[in-house]
Amino acid sequence: MVEYAKRLYKEKGTGVFWEGVETSAIQSATEKALYFFAYTLLKNAHHSLTGTPHPSTTTNLAMGCMAEWAHLPVTLPIDCLTTKICTSKTNESPYALFMAMLSEKGVKGMYRGIQAYWVLCLKPSIQYTVFEQLKRRSLVRSGKRSLSSGEAFLLGMIARTIATMCVFPYLRVKVVMQARQNTTTRTGTSTSNDDVENNPHTPPPQTDEPEESIVEMLWHMQKGGDLFRGIGPELTRGVLSAAFMLMAKERISSLIHNMVLSKS
Repeated sequence: MVEYAKRLYKEKGTGVFWEGVETSAIQSATEKALYFFAYTLLKNAHHSLTGTPHPSTTTNLAMGCMAEWAHLPVTLPIDCLTTKICTSKTNESPYALFMAMLSEKGVKGMYRGIQAYWVLCLKPSIQYTVFEQLKRRSLVRSGKRSLSSGEAFLLGMIARTIATMCVFPYLRVKVVMQARQNTTTRTGTSTSNDDVENNPHTPPPQTDEPEESIVEMLWHMQKGGDLFRGIGPELTRGVLSAAFMLMAKERISSLIHNMVLSKS
């Protein structure tokens, strides 16, 4: 990962590390907001119907999957555009790339890789279910009402690591499906195999072969030793992101809870 980062810096400077940051930030914020909104609605509905304040692990996973699918109509096109920006060999603006994607593949092209979400929808479900289970056990053992910042950070890291390891091959497939084209790019360039080595968001060389199914792609990746290629950067990015987010979430929840208690 370090060598790949050095090579990128040498070729394109520091700007390459911030390519697609605008669309990625919009996607991430929208995804998290819609996910928690949908999950809260489902959890409240479950509580109203069953009277159970704490859903079971299976129920949590099911509600997490449904909440993940709820935001895909909005966030998946943004995800496709972000992948296009990160893998494009041109200096076109995000708007120009977006219009090019629409003209080449239509609206359907903005939802490339959605098939992988039959498994990827488990990622946030696993993450938040593991986090809540670990949180509950930690609070019972310590007798506290809330986690400290350090505890929330650590449990968030553990939860995201487990979730990423479970579904990473399908994340690789989703990104490849988004970035792969049946024809060469307008510049006539293609991506080298070296680019895939440490980056899960870089597609393999483009070919004129028909699109493969998810099973076929997983099989070929497994044979070529590419199934978990790029997991280092993905874990680093995802684990730190989730840990900071869950730490902030726990702190904000604790502050709001204390404010409500102080006024009552």
